[in-house]
Amino acid sequence: MKKILLIVLSSFIIISLCNAQVTDKKPLEIARMVADNIVDNTIFSYQYVVQPIYSDAEIIDFGNTYGTVSPAVAYAISTIYSDVEQKETIEVGHTDGLKIWVNDKLVYNKLGNRKLNIVVDEKTYSLPEKFEVSLNKGENNILIKSECSGGTESWQVVLQSPNMGSYAVKNKKIICSLKKYAPAVTLTNWLVLGPFENSVLEGNLQGMNTVYEPEKELKLFNLYKSGNKTFTWNISHINIIAENPDAGKLYNWSYHVGGVVWGLQRLSQITKIQKYNDYAARWCEYMLSTIPLVEYQTKTLLAVRSLNWGIAGRPMLDYTTAPSLPFITRLVYEKEFDKRVEYKQYAEKIMYYIMNEQFRLPDGVLARKYTASPSVWVDDMFMGLPYMLFSAEYVNNPAVKQKIYDDVSNQVIQFNKYLYDKDIMLYHQAAYANKPEVKIPYWSRGNGWAIWAVSEVLLHLPKNHKNYSTILALYRDHVSGLAKVQDRDGYWRNILNIPETVRESSGTAIFTMAIARGINQGWIDKKKYAHVVENGWKALTSFIDAKGNLSGVKGGTNFSPDPEDYAKTPIIKNDTHGILPLLFACFEMDQYYRQRF
Repeated sequence: MKKILLIVLSSFIIISLCNAQVTDKKPLEIARMVADNIVDNTIFSYQYVVQPIYSDAEIIDFGNTYGTVSPAVAYAISTIYSDVEQKETIEVGHTDGLKIWVNDKLVYNKLGNRKLNIVVDEKTYSLPEKFEVSLNKGENNILIKSECSGGTESWQVVLQSPNMGSYAVKNKKIICSLKKYAPAVTLTNWLVLGPFENSVLEGNLQGMNTVYEPEKELKLFNLYKSGNKTFTWNISHINIIAENPDAGKLYNWSYHVGGVVWGLQRLSQITKIQKYNDYAARWCEYMLSTIPLVEYQTKTLLAVRSLNWGIAGRPMLDYTTAPSLPFITRLVYEKEFDKRVEYKQYAEKIMYYIMNEQFRLPDGVLARKYTASPSVWVDDMFMGLPYMLFSAEYVNNPAVKQKIYDDVSNQVIQFNKYLYDKDIMLYHQAAYANKPEVKIPYWSRGNGWAIWAVSEVLLHLPKNHKNYSTILALYRDHVSGLAKVQDRDGYWRNILNIPETVRESSGTAIFTMAIARGINQGWIDKKKYAHVVENGWKALTSFIDAKGNLSGVKGGTNFSPDPEDYAKTPIIKNDTHGILPLLFACFEMDQYYRQRF
């Protein structure tokens, strides 16, 4: 808790230094300031960068270094560092034959010709093979022997485990590193050696049955010979790849950037200013134009977290429905425009995905499987439901419309079953489907995603739908819970029921927007909640400076049962997680104040 208090104090100082100069501006003036910063200063472009190490899997590309024309054998070495002594299941995908030794013990051995068979998954890959290994705490030596049959498209090895990278169980993480063998090398985690010529006898490759020198004794600074070639340990060829400058902060492929673009479309509708809609069109068309390059970089070069990587078939709502909102909304609101056919093809592909391919639990609720066990996230209410609602507006078939509305309304009810705490009237950020005893905090923006999604359902779901009144009651109950945890100055805290956590602007923006929307639509009593909305708006504007910059936004947050993990998430200026709800808060507050007078 002391750490949380220190972070709160430093965040308060930052907010004070950036204190707003916009309290006298009308909501749409603020929205235009923010939007103009984006539209006038974003240049859609590329730059070349060195392909970074992918943190959630280990990738060794022998073919990029040695070619794939002739039969050959090569080796790779690294050190696996483990936080604890543990047994670990490691998944593997590879071309042709492969042997792996860990701490001088053969742990994997597959012979024969094969293509690399990997499937892009939510955050990582699905790999076809796996093996178990006992790891010591600290250093574990790993030696890989890989075979190429010649005349193949690729020669690659991919390794991953649940405890590699970003999603490791706390205090059980494993990483590969060259700090033992080559500490000055930072571009890769592996040294490679080869190519050794691979002989063919009676139609069978002999490389995996031949014991080459590295298997007898590991010598780092030794010269090796094979055929007419002399070589020593090196690193694989390092690619340069195309990337967005500044990681495309305002124009990359993500749910929050796509949401901002949706907000600019809405701003254009409200103000009748065309440049905001023009920008949204440029963003959509830029994204479509990058798909071939993204597919090549992520699937051929295995540059996983590179340019717009989520658009290359990642099966997860963060990378499908949520960032695609500007495509489906334009199809709904504009009947004729250039490239409508391309928008239609892409949007319908995403519609098919959410209805037929997205991972769900047996009861149909949208879920994620990359976590330790399948999990339900409150974030996914916003990631999936608005797109589904606009899909229902887009289609003409009444039966399909009804199917989508039934699915969406059932999703709200199911998410509440897993995540909503009726006693405190707030949502946990996430829950394991089969581990209800693991309690995740009441994260601010997560509750925001929930109430925003429910408000979208109430806007779009026919009022005579069988679940409408149930969902309206859930919305009102949640509003009541949120009002109770708003502080006396109008702010909401990063973890809603812990007053010591930092005042956070994205949650404050969403709650102000969603409660104002409820008043504007007549869902809740204006007399009861006017002070909540008006104090929330005052608090929100304190995060905005005279140039339209937004402070106080916590960056992307993975779920954890430990509140201090949420405190560690940095506050990022002008983060699109906050710009997105700020725009929509401006829209609802504009309507709120126009109705008030």
